[in-house]
Amino acid sequence: MARHSTLLSRAEELLTHDPFTLADAKALEELEELASGEEGLLIAEIWESAQGIADDEARLYMSGLR
Repeated sequence: MARHSTLLSRAEELLTHDPFTLADAKALEELEELASGEEGLLIAEIWESAQGIADDEARLYMSGLR
C-alpha cells in the first residue's frame, strides 16, 4: 500500500506546480500508467484537474492523449 500512496502523493504534488508544464504532464502520465485499481482512478481525476491549470504546451499534449 505504501507504493500506492507514494504514486498518488506524487501525482497530487504535481498539481501544486504553477504553471503545470509539459514535463509535469508527462510525469503525471507515467504515474497513471504505473497505478492500478482505485489509485489509477484517483490519478485519472487528478489528470482532469491538471488540464485546467496546464500551460498551452501541456494542454496541447494532454488533449492529444485522451
